[in-house]
Amino acid sequence: MRHGAAFLAQSLLIADGDAELCALYRQFLTKRGYKVETSSDALDCMRKVRQLTPAAIVLDLELRWGGSDGILAWLREEYPAHGIPVILTAMAGYTKAFARFIQPPVVDYLPKPIGLTTLPEKVRYAIAEKLPREPPNGHCACPKRFMG
Repeated sequence: MRHGAAFLAQSLLIADGDAELCALYRQFLTKRGYKVETSSDALDCMRKVRQLTPAAIVLDLELRWGGSDGILAWLREEYPAHGIPVILTAMAGYTKAFARFIQPPVVDYLPKPIGLTTLPEKVRYAIAEKLPREPPNGHCACPKRFMG
């Protein structure tokens, strides 16, 4: 399936401490037309977000040097007007931990290992997702994605 030109030029940031996974995701998504940068820790992730303002971030729950909760808090504070959609990832056993993060800018989550055919679909969804400026009553902008 060919993707629309609007999605092909989009930049992504993959923030995961596993260098092999980052390289695999980068190669796979680059072949599908995305501009992909990677970060192995939260400090580098923040620096690259400032430099690139990516269209979406794939963020590992266990990211080193600040963790995903630090990155999410920073994103909510620094980019509240337009938001950068985030797809959280974690090992399958950690999926219950996702519940505390389910609010914008998080638009989806993926248990690891991530199927390579699933990743581009989730990225397209994240880029297309219209995040509200302020979630109603502090609830997730897309609760069906997390409850179903």
